[in-house]
Amino acid sequence: MTITFDVADRPVPYRVSRAARTGDDVTVLLNSRVVDPESSTSGSPSDVWLKAGQISRIVPAGSEPGTGSVLNLKGRFVAPGLMDAHVHLAFDGGDDPKGTYQGSSDDEIVAQVVANARIALRAGITTVRDCGTPRHLLAPMRAALGMVSDVATVVHCGAPICRVGGHGHDMNGEVRTREDIEAIIAEQHAAGATWIKLMASGGGFTPGTSPSVFEFDPVLLREAVVIAGSYGMRTAAHAHASSSMAACIEAGVHSLEHASMLGPDEQCVPDRELLRRAADAGIHIVPTVVSADIVSRQLRGGHPVLSNPQDRNVVARLESRFTNVTEFLRSGVSIVAGTDAGPAHVTFDLLARELARYVDAGLAAQHALKSATCEAADMLGMETQVGRIRPGLWADLIVTAEDPMQDISTLATPLGVLKRGLLIAQ
Repeated sequence: MTITFDVADRPVPYRVSRAARTGDDVTVLLNSRVVDPESSTSGSPSDVWLKAGQISRIVPAGSEPGTGSVLNLKGRFVAPGLMDAHVHLAFDGGDDPKGTYQGSSDDEIVAQVVANARIALRAGITTVRDCGTPRHLLAPMRAALGMVSDVATVVHCGAPICRVGGHGHDMNGEVRTREDIEAIIAEQHAAGATWIKLMASGGGFTPGTSPSVFEFDPVLLREAVVIAGSYGMRTAAHAHASSSMAACIEAGVHSLEHASMLGPDEQCVPDRELLRRAADAGIHIVPTVVSADIVSRQLRGGHPVLSNPQDRNVVARLESRFTNVTEFLRSGVSIVAGTDAGPAHVTFDLLARELARYVDAGLAAQHALKSATCEAADMLGMETQVGRIRPGLWADLIVTAEDPMQDISTLATPLGVLKRGLLIAQ
């Protein structure tokens, strides 16, 4: 629920404080305990001043009189807005996301993108990375998102690049040659993408592909990373197979998505040497556990929400994502939170559950929170904008009843969400 206060019916001058209401640009958060997962502190009560959508200063509580639109947190906690580094905004997270997507018009898909970004923000997720967009819809999606203020900030990967017939090929990112790669990266960069998604293995959504096989030409993979880098773009690689992970590490990608460590025998076996190489290279891993939990339960219950005959060990593959988090932790590789929202019943408000699963797997709550705040911001190249509560950064914030570094579950029920200082309804 939103924090509310008694508000006078008559307008008041800006120099006089009044309680903030939904839709207000907040000027100060009074009596707040600032959560800093990077330093593992949630300090003494402070007043956090905001200006023009940014954090302007943080001072001891009560040291300055509050003015303008004031939110008195009364000792509650304020944390950086959460960041979900792996979502699919074009899918609806319903009973048949792929069927709905394929049966939708362009306008309907764009409207779904906006609706999903709105759901995310109301859950305290102030930034998402969209890991797969229909090639021709990136510009219209960005335009539609730019027309509204009550949606999460979206970092775009554009159309996923894959082999001919590869995973996600229905988004029109198939390539055969270096020239194909150059063309699609230039096009997606011009349309506003800052990341490029590379499909290095098959996936459960795409018949004719195999998650246990490296499905990308290694020379083209490296060239894609280099070409993207020439535009200042980073690269994310969908990689279930250990062989695909190894090739992506060699190619120099920035993030490995899912990282299932699937062998050619379709068994998931932890490869600690592979993880050590990823850690040494500074590569981030985005585990996407909660989607695997939800989809595997549906499959065990007889609901065919994935239908790829070549994904023969699909349930075990999905269930390994949770135990793999423990291996990621032991290896020292950077873990960045992502839900893979969009598949059947994987909605866009589940990041708190993702973080809770990391805690179940052995991460401290502070570490789990870092994976969705400062660590995510660093990976996304947004460390000068979001991910921490610092003067000069955007006022993307969430208010919680408890300290999330002590009780990660408190993130599931935020008391308030601010996007660039704007108080969002709950």
